[in-house]
Amino acid sequence: MSQDGLAELREEAIARLERTPAAVRALVEGASAASMEAAAEGDWSPHDVVAHLLITQRIGALDRIHSMVEQERPLLLNRDENEELARSGYGNRTPADLLDEFAERRHADVVWLRTLEASGWARDGEHSAAGHVTAEEMLFHAAHHDLVHLAQLARMLAARFEPHRGGMRMF
Repeated sequence: MSQDGLAELREEAIARLERTPAAVRALVEGASAASMEAAAEGDWSPHDVVAHLLITQRIGALDRIHSMVEQERPLLLNRDENEELARSGYGNRTPADLLDEFAERRHADVVWLRTLEASGWARDGEHSAAGHVTAEEMLFHAAHHDLVHLAQLARMLAARFEPHRGGMRMF
């Protein structure tokens, strides 16, 4: 891909990151407590996914981009997402509260990301599981991660209705 094409894709990724908090809020707004706490797709609930998004906002891809820009080839530790979720204590906070913090942190990061020049995107680090990564690759990973979890939330919330669709389940 050309440099112009990569710059355009970076802006698309940043715009995706910017819109994710509102998209998550739109999906979970109005969901009952039972729907938000219902385990699906493994042991996680929609509440857990919202908590995970906040955790990864704090210590995931965007934090790693900060490290790569600010440090010389930092070691980026892989983290166990289930351990981080359990350790966070976010299960005791409401999804709305988690989303408010997520949106606030994400906004600050998006503003910062838009200040990076081409040289910033070329900065790199060593991920303890994935190996050599660049800030640009981490940005694209973050946008992908957001979309994966938006789809997951939609599937989880839809699953609560599935057994009650009667004959319409054939569609």
